[in-house]
Amino acid sequence: MEARNITIVSTRDQSKHVINTDATTLRELKAALSASGVDYDGMTFYEGLSHTELLTDDSVLPHDVPYKGEITNELVFMLTNPNKKIKSGANLSEARKALYDAIEELGLKDACVTTYGRNFTQCKNSELMSLVENAQEKLAEGNSKSNVEKALELLIDVLVEEEYLYEENVEHILKVLHGTPEEPKAQSRYSEDELNDMFEFLD
Repeated sequence: MEARNITIVSTRDQSKHVINTDATTLRELKAALSASGVDYDGMTFYEGLSHTELLTDDSVLPHDVPYKGEITNELVFMLTNPNKKIKSGANLSEARKALYDAIEELGLKDACVTTYGRNFTQCKNSELMSLVENAQEKLAEGNSKSNVEKALELLIDVLVEEEYLYEENVEHILKVLHGTPEEPKAQSRYSEDELNDMFEFLD
């Protein structure tokens, strides 16, 4: 198996990690997680694309999984505490609230109707985020850098608090904001909405 990105979502600390590995069994995946500092002790492994639970270390990872008309090996695992019901969609609803707050703070309710022809509560997350990002760009054109940075940092704080952004991504975002970016980390090919949808079967 060639190395590929595998997305790990942990319900223990609401974190998301993307690791690059050629693991073919759960044992090998656990070794890769340990090397990346990802805690999995005592947790249950669910794979989102194939809707399977891996029960033993000898379990073979799903491979050549069909997803949206393509075959992929970029798997997604949710790590959960055993016998704990998953609140599927929790991040999504919290993300909606964070985006609603940003839309209100930036006065973008009318812009939603003008741009998408419907109320902001009927828009997709991606549409709301696009409006927020565009508004921030316009602020950058008319305000000093320090004020723009403060506005962006405030928005980041809100999104982290509402769990729309994961903590491990914030440091990199702030370094980019201040002009000192790190080397880019492996990225998941799946959006937050897609990740939430994958684990609806756990409800």
